[in-house]
Amino acid sequence: MAMLRAYLVEATYDWMIDHDLTPYLLVDTEYEGVILPESHIDEDGKMLLNIAPEAIERFDCDDQFIRFDATFDGEVMSLQIPVEAVLELYAGETAQGLYAREFGYGIDVNEGDDNDVNPSKNSAQKGSGGLHLV
Repeated sequence: MAMLRAYLVEATYDWMIDHDLTPYLLVDTEYEGVILPESHIDEDGKMLLNIAPEAIERFDCDDQFIRFDATFDGEVMSLQIPVEAVLELYAGETAQGLYAREFGYGIDVNEGDDNDVNPSKNSAQKGSGGLHLV
């Protein structure tokens, strides 16, 4: 069975792109199967990547890996990141996104303030139609 995290990563990435946000991906580079430029890995074994469409090419996320091409030091490189190696996927502008739990399995979701996510939601709550809690 495919990991739920893979579906959440892809959906979160699409949501960020749809809302013109800049997606950042924090990767645990010590995870088996990671292909990243070693010269850009920090002392903690992590790497932060801007994965906006303007910064990368050929983004693909499947059940096991995130793959894309990016330029480092003027050279194009094909990157591969196992979904399990994703520590964070968040919007640079709002910090909304997915965050791996520090201990144990699972992820936490930061949906942000309702005003950041869906401005039209407030008008529905103010009585201009739509569903409301009774």
